[in-house]
Amino acid sequence: MTNTVLVVDGPFEAGTDLVVEGLSAARVPVFRMDTRDFPSKLELQAINVDGCWVGSLVTEHRRLSLGDVRAVYWNRPGLFEFPDLSESDAHWARGAARIGLGGVLSSLEARWMNHPARASAAEFKPRQLKVARAAGLVVPKTLITNSPDAVRSFVQQLGEVPLVTKPLGVPTVMHHSGLETMYTRPVDLGGLGGVEVTAHLFQEQVPKDFEVRMIVIGGACHSVRIDATSAAAKMDWRADYDALKYTPIPTPDLVSTSVRAYMTIMGLTYAALDFVVRPDGVWVFLEANPSGQWAWLHEELPLASLISHTLEEWCST
Repeated sequence: MTNTVLVVDGPFEAGTDLVVEGLSAARVPVFRMDTRDFPSKLELQAINVDGCWVGSLVTEHRRLSLGDVRAVYWNRPGLFEFPDLSESDAHWARGAARIGLGGVLSSLEARWMNHPARASAAEFKPRQLKVARAAGLVVPKTLITNSPDAVRSFVQQLGEVPLVTKPLGVPTVMHHSGLETMYTRPVDLGGLGGVEVTAHLFQEQVPKDFEVRMIVIGGACHSVRIDATSAAAKMDWRADYDALKYTPIPTPDLVSTSVRAYMTIMGLTYAALDFVVRPDGVWVFLEANPSGQWAWLHEELPLASLISHTLEEWCST
């Protein structure tokens, strides 16, 4: 039996490439796959024996015994594709693939970073805020609604505190004119048309000294201070990466303790968390992405080696 790390992700993820390189350098066996490869480039063979799935994953060049998997690095694999089928047949096939392949993989007796069921449940921002507060973190006053009147009432409750809005789901929208990225932006009370179409998130604008991106790996918190120099980046640092300065900083003990409690409640072993640090030094939790990107901070912190080393340890225990 060969203890193996199963890596499940798309083919063009820079961070995952670095993790695989680290595992390979440590001579840890790796089997990398993308769910999008099933069934055209990936074959599944699995038999239930005494309650466990026994079998293999097979590609053109490799075969992996399911029993050899000791650790799984699950990031953001692609969706199942069936281009040769009609849309109705493809819909049926995607469902079967999700339950069949997904069900076998999610049943593997291995340690996960992160289990897809846990990661999916942890994506819901309303639950993130509830769990973060229960774990002891400070969270901003937040409204989720499809009522313009509720937004106006919320503004009155906040008083002089400015209001911002953020996307609840995928932060990009495809228009006829191209792709639009939806960043955090101030709320125009005179332009609330469209709020009634779906759920929207409105939040008090927390006064900030600086922001923090925290990467949590196996219970350890790694924080990077983000200082913005442009107006766009000060509102939402994703809007202008060229105007950002990164500085690794220690995580306050109370914040680390609360974050570890958050991760335990959510059942996560990895997450990328965003904080605003107020001028009075208080860290305010904004959100936690269970599949958040980290490769762009690789020069500031040795995140790839930390992840690969954690997976290596899981394979040896």
